Amino acid sequence: MNKERKKESFKQSVFSLLISQVIVKILGLFYRLYLTNREGYGDEGNAIANGGFQVFALFLSLIAIGIPTAISKLIAEYSSKGKYRDAYKIFKVALFIFSLIGIIGSYYLYYYSNFLANNYLHMPETKLSIIALCPSVFLISVISVFKGFFSGREAIKKTAQAQALDQFTKTITTFIMIEVSVFLLKNTNTELMAACSNLATTLGNVIEFGFLYKAYLVEVKIVKKEIKNSSYKSEIRIIKIIKQIFIMAIPISLTALISTISKNIDSTTIVNDLQSLIGYEEAKRQYGILSGKIDALINLPLSFNMAIVTSLLPSIAATNGRLKLQEKRINQSFLMGLTIAVPTTLIFFVFSNEILRILFPNASDGGSILKISSFQILFLTVEQITNIILNGIGKNSVPIKAITVGVIVKGVLNKALVHRIDLPIGGAVGAAIATLACHIVTSSISLISLIKETNIRISVINFFKPCLASLMMIIISKIIYIYLNCIKNFKIRFIGSFGLGILVFLIVLTVLIPIKIFKIHKKKVEKRRILLFNKVL
Repeated sequence: MNKERKKESFKQSVFSLLISQVIVKILGLFYRLYLTNREGYGDEGNAIANGGFQVFALFLSLIAIGIPTAISKLIAEYSSKGKYRDAYKIFKVALFIFSLIGIIGSYYLYYYSNFLANNYLHMPETKLSIIALCPSVFLISVISVFKGFFSGREAIKKTAQAQALDQFTKTITTFIMIEVSVFLLKNTNTELMAACSNLATTLGNVIEFGFLYKAYLVEVKIVKKEIKNSSYKSEIRIIKIIKQIFIMAIPISLTALISTISKNIDSTTIVNDLQSLIGYEEAKRQYGILSGKIDALINLPLSFNMAIVTSLLPSIAATNGRLKLQEKRINQSFLMGLTIAVPTTLIFFVFSNEILRILFPNASDGGSILKISSFQILFLTVEQITNIILNGIGKNSVPIKAITVGVIVKGVLNKALVHRIDLPIGGAVGAAIATLACHIVTSSISLISLIKETNIRISVINFFKPCLASLMMIIISKIIYIYLNCIKNFKIRFIGSFGLGILVFLIVLTVLIPIKIFKIHKKKVEKRRILLFNKVL
């Protein structure tokens, strides 16, 4: 362990990222509330901006998504064996390769922006939004390498701080650019406002890159001291580094690519299939409801789970195959993930209409879509954790197969349901049902494969504890909400009942979780007594 900087434990890493995600998501929620409720933006602006963002995400999944995971795992593995020179060499090679790939990706996204807007998304207004994101392909490619470097060295606090700074910059610059554009033009231009919101993403990436590079200049001094004090000489060749990175990154990137295709199915089928039935503007609005408000709410708890997932892979790699420690960290991950996923699923399902009315008073449609989509949180949480474990233990093909089957199910159901506007399960509701089915299938295949192909035992109690606490929370909340029907202001009713429900959840969870810890502590005390008694004899 370094004297200059102590490595973070698994729990410390998760905590750092969770704090970061709380900041990021609070800022992100303000960002989304401002945009959706802003006159001239609303669901239509969400449709344009998110359409462009999904194309951008498609490019990222091809060249950048798997980078942090692959690099963090390799650096953690080599560093845990004292091969600091090789670990640093992996970082330098990766930085060169993915900087080059990022430049190429940015160029091609700009070059094909018009084609993608008109022929792929069928929304010509998205061209400016796509162009605004072009530099971010390069920036995120480089940022991903730095994130992998810090994650692999168990210094995740730096990446957490960078993410928070990115979101802060994005939120502030979005507000400034949109208000300035409206002031200068003397009217609201939805297309330009959507492009401004995506340009703010690029500016956020610029600041994030600057922060990580500055942190790297400090960290690299520690790395060089480790290399100097190590007797181990570098053996790894550049071609081997490239091979190892791509062997690890490609399956993760393919999984992300296929998952992004799932989102792109919505951006193409909803507008394309519905415009002849309900008109272009209404079709675009429905896509905006799903991709703007609903996806933003669903991604809120999932981003906290990503903090756990980000810490999990290098943490598993650093165990060097110690099964008990791996099993402990995996079960901790499931417990933490489900503690977030289960209550938010139930809250979004039971209070869907109230949540949308409070958060988006100027555009509150979409209650039925949120009810269905809420269950995605539960299955996506299991899917994210399970897939990262499978990648970490070398079962890279399983997540690819699982998500491929899921996306096929999604595509078939989208085609079957979206155009059925004569039924309650048509339109954007049908797309939400299809997405839910996709994640049910994907998470089930991944979880079954994990149980079958490893000796890791998944603790059932980790599912039971948050489920019981969440069920009690939602029952109490609903009873109080109904009981307070004499209060005409539904916001006060909801906040009061929701607050008491959260209190019940925390109390029940606090009672349930220490049960096992207490038993373990009791066993340890008994063992110490026996040892002391034997010494006396």
